[in-house]
Amino acid sequence: MSLKRQSTTIAVLTTLLLLATALAPACRPLPPAIRVFTAIPSEISAGESATLRWQVEGATSVTIDQGVGNVPPSGATTVSPPRTLAYTITASNRGGTVTKSVVIYVTPSVLTPPRDTSPPVVKDVNSTPKDETTVVISWVTDEPATCKLEYGKNTQYGDTVKLEGLNTTHSVTLQGLDPNTIYHFRIAATDEAGNETVSSDNIFTTPPPKSPFSLVLHSLEWGRRSEFEGEAYGEGFGRKLIYLKGAAQNNSNATLRSVMCTMHCWSGSKLVKSEVYVYQAPILPGHVFKFEITTIDDPSVDNVTIEFADHLGRQMRVTQK
Repeated sequence: MSLKRQSTTIAVLTTLLLLATALAPACRPLPPAIRVFTAIPSEISAGESATLRWQVEGATSVTIDQGVGNVPPSGATTVSPPRTLAYTITASNRGGTVTKSVVIYVTPSVLTPPRDTSPPVVKDVNSTPKDETTVVISWVTDEPATCKLEYGKNTQYGDTVKLEGLNTTHSVTLQGLDPNTIYHFRIAATDEAGNETVSSDNIFTTPPPKSPFSLVLHSLEWGRRSEFEGEAYGEGFGRKLIYLKGAAQNNSNATLRSVMCTMHCWSGSKLVKSEVYVYQAPILPGHVFKFEITTIDDPSVDNVTIEFADHLGRQMRVTQK
């Protein structure tokens, strides 16, 4: 090949190469165009929804993340993000890949505690006489509550005492009551949520009025003894007794018509039984009388006490000499 022909061939090849290089960009497609990608609304509360809308041109593949997946070039979908999230749309073709993001802001919901529908529980109800006309009623509720106490001589009650404030321990002092009288009472308790409970009927008895008479106890003792009961076919038999005996002086300025002596037999704090003895003879002021009370023995008894009342059943004040 001649030198001239060789040069011509090289020139043609170079021209073709330059032409191919110049035409190459014109043959590659343009990347996709994301015309629209919005979230409406862009701010929601937890549990609410928003709508994603998009419009893409020139894409062969369109996807949205956060679990949405493949989508058509144009469309809309509803999403309910559990928290603030960014959604990104990705569009691709042979010319490249483009993305765009929107953020949906989620306001957390405020947890509302369940409504209280349980009423208070009234328990540990006690009535304690202070004297023959005064009684203290106390009780406890299992949650703070305002309370009122209704009381009277029957289950119609009639009188009411209201306590102010939310508390768990409650106490009412009832005054001006009739001595030696049965009273009925019940308690209504209301908690802060307005739930109310009313207790069942309760009763207390006021003590009898105190006697104007008084005694000075000179001596007192108790014990156990066996007593010969009788004879059957020539043979005697005995029984075991608990006895209480002593002496007391009329410390009043008036004559006592009679004295009612009541022996109480106890086993620990439990009252086992009581026995009553009445001294019938008049007792002048300053005079001393003796008494003795017996009852069938009970092995559980570990203590014995005594109370004195006048002829009207009124409890007498007793002092120890």
